[in-house]
Amino acid sequence: MTPLRIQLAELSIVDGMREKRGYNVRFVEPAPDTPYVDRGSLVILVDMQGPKQRKRRYLRQIMNTIQSTYYASAEGPIPMALVHAIRTAHHELLNINDALPDGSEPYTCHVTGMVLYENDVYLVQVGATTVAVLLPTGLEWFSPLQDEEGDAKPIGIPHHVRPKTSHITVVPDTMILMLDSGWLGQMDANLFRRAISHSSPEDVLEELAAAVQVPTVSALALKVVEMAEETETEGPTYIVKEAEEEEERLPWEEPAIAEEGETPEEEEGPSVIEQARSFVERLLPGQKEEPPEPPTVPEPPPIRRPTFWPFRKKTTEKGEPRRWRHSLWILVVLIPLLILAATSYTWWHHAREQERLYETALSDAREAIAQAAAATTREDARMYLRRAEQALHQAELIHPNAPDIERLRLQIQDIRMDVEQIKPLSVMWSLATWSGKDPTRVLAQENEVYVLDRAEDAVYRYTLNETGEGVVGGEQRLFARGDLVDDKSVGDLVDMGWLPAGMVVQMSSLVVLDGAGILFTYDSMHGPRTLPFVRPDLWLSPQRMLVYAERLYVLDPQAGKLYRFPPTGEGYTAGGEDYFATPTNISGVQDFAIDGHVYLLFPDGRLLRYYRGEQQGFDVETTFSSPTAIYTTDELQHLYIADAGNKRIVVLDKEGKFVAQLVPGEGYTVDFSTLQDIFVTPDEKTIYILTTTGLWRAPLPIR
Repeated sequence: MTPLRIQLAELSIVDGMREKRGYNVRFVEPAPDTPYVDRGSLVILVDMQGPKQRKRRYLRQIMNTIQSTYYASAEGPIPMALVHAIRTAHHELLNINDALPDGSEPYTCHVTGMVLYENDVYLVQVGATTVAVLLPTGLEWFSPLQDEEGDAKPIGIPHHVRPKTSHITVVPDTMILMLDSGWLGQMDANLFRRAISHSSPEDVLEELAAAVQVPTVSALALKVVEMAEETETEGPTYIVKEAEEEEERLPWEEPAIAEEGETPEEEEGPSVIEQARSFVERLLPGQKEEPPEPPTVPEPPPIRRPTFWPFRKKTTEKGEPRRWRHSLWILVVLIPLLILAATSYTWWHHAREQERLYETALSDAREAIAQAAAATTREDARMYLRRAEQALHQAELIHPNAPDIERLRLQIQDIRMDVEQIKPLSVMWSLATWSGKDPTRVLAQENEVYVLDRAEDAVYRYTLNETGEGVVGGEQRLFARGDLVDDKSVGDLVDMGWLPAGMVVQMSSLVVLDGAGILFTYDSMHGPRTLPFVRPDLWLSPQRMLVYAERLYVLDPQAGKLYRFPPTGEGYTAGGEDYFATPTNISGVQDFAIDGHVYLLFPDGRLLRYYRGEQQGFDVETTFSSPTAIYTTDELQHLYIADAGNKRIVVLDKEGKFVAQLVPGEGYTVDFSTLQDIFVTPDEKTIYILTTTGLWRAPLPIR
């Protein structure tokens, strides 16, 4: 396929004047001979709201952060790297706002990030942004407003940023339009659809510019083209001007004209949420609910001073003042006032002390976070993060749900993800779901995925579609308990593995063992067949089986044996031998794997390694809770352990060093506490995840 590139046109109108280039746009196209080419071409549109002073400087700083963070993220899928870059920019914008003078309006940003890599476009959006894509199948809309009720939150305000991610497969001549929040409710839907149908990005924006009704707005029109078809036009600029530099402006064709006696700044326009709802009702389907009425807050009652003192002087019957009674009244009034003053001082002193403790706790938390970020060992970083959490807990007792606390917790979360090497599976595809099954093993070969179910003692096959994001033909049962294969009845199935073509079979086949010692094979040409197999005399209760170098390994913990069956021309008729050189206690082994070494995984979290039947020293840099499966081969560089008790998949190198822990990406409902088995492709780019309720496939963020 011919490589694809982007033709880009910009529309930027600021205060009624049209500019040659948008100062809030960044287009980066890495050179072919740089390591960043695998990250694709990056387009950023940032809609910053806030004070005009230093706005362009801060805007450039935010775009620089997104660009540098994205291309520095060498690991993980493209969407995850772009989400991480925008979250990093969010934290930087929070720091910018913290440094503003008290009472200043904070800066916020609505952000759209787009990456073109090969024929895939990845979108990441935050805030009230909209992207339209004109595909051969029709016009598609992408916006966080489709997923959130109310106003879509931008970055720069204390909250957990959850960007909307989208993936689109594009072809040459695909037109993409990126809009900032200023377009919400400003134009007719039919005019918008007519504009995007133009074949030239410049023509798209010219028609949109004629319909603008606000003084400040920006948009990008992008056309995906083949390398050979790209004309020699002025390319995108990669240089951001200084914030104080005035850019040349062109007159806007139809500027908004203020009425006499008014200025555009004094007009109070609709809020972002009102604009968003109006825009969504016309352009984005399925979002027509009326907003709830905002709560009303009554005015406080007026505070008035008393116009007279509430006590009058009393006299005696002869008209003389009663001086002792006058003094008594003074005491009656003065004592409560003194008590009130003392109480007020006590409360004031207590509040002041609480504020001092709160600020001290925040300062301790910030210091511990900085130390954690600079720590050189994982243990030191964990210690500092615990200190930061303890300090924030003390601060939260004084001011629960304070924005400063939430902001620091987000920083702790980001550092912990780096320290603990937490890598979310940002892209996951559900291949199958079920209930009432007991799935125990998953294998994949090319576009075929096999699952062994012990509840029905059945083997099922799933065929992936062209993209690998789903299956075609549904679930196919190959054989199950009670079926006759070569006049032999299928019994309770133990396990299955993959037998390569060689001495035993001429065609790579699935091999399945039942408890009676009957070996079944399956390939797409011959279907299910039996394979000659001679079981050992001491055969009690086999639990697991796999194939390594054409040798068949069967784990029988009750017999205390790991049987190894060498291949013969007919099958496995030579009988099995014990792998262990000396008697070994393998009671309760949960699973095992072989890459030349043999790894035994126990349900109590122990992981032991053997070579030629002898145990070797093997130190693992983490602990497991109720692990269910282990997977590796001599082709893989890592060990993969399904750590169900900790709801994660642990990745180790072959010496036991901790590499990463995989967790479900945000928004996915898969429960890793029900992990049953895992399978990793030989190139370590894809992982298959088997749980008690379904089968998932995901790109591996490990390189």
